[in-house]
Amino acid sequence: MSDQELLDSAQVAARLSVTIGTVYKLRTEDEAFPSPVRYQGRSPLYSPAAIDTFIAQRSTREPSARGRRPRLTLPDSVDKDQFSERLRDRIAAGAGTPSVTTQADLISILGLNSVTFGQRMRGRTRWKDAELSVIADRLDLDVTDANAALNAARAAKQ
Repeated sequence: MSDQELLDSAQVAARLSVTIGTVYKLRTEDEAFPSPVRYQGRSPLYSPAAIDTFIAQRSTREPSARGRRPRLTLPDSVDKDQFSERLRDRIAAGAGTPSVTTQADLISILGLNSVTFGQRMRGRTRWKDAELSVIADRLDLDVTDANAALNAARAAKQ
């Protein structure tokens, strides 16, 4: 197999949809990650077939295995009518393409940090009107109940 047919770390990262740093971490910490076939200078080169096999194994591993699996279905205990779940579903369905394809894209557009976004998604802090306007426009999502869980919790305390 020639070096042109092999994958370098950047190409592996692109196939896995992770950063190069994550590839280095997988290489050192995950026993299932394939070993390099050869080196070009100090850069490891990987077999495309071995990487594809790793991706297939990774996507079918058990929930208790290390690393994150993609969330394909919601647990029964999750209220699918809740605003945050509908927001996740709209992003996963590609409703915000091309500008919003991930929650990270939405966080960036809203000008929030991940902690603040997480608090909003969990109903711990209120969504601002400007944020809801962007969400409604970009994802074509009904935002009228976005702060409903927070409002209900505050009403219960009184």
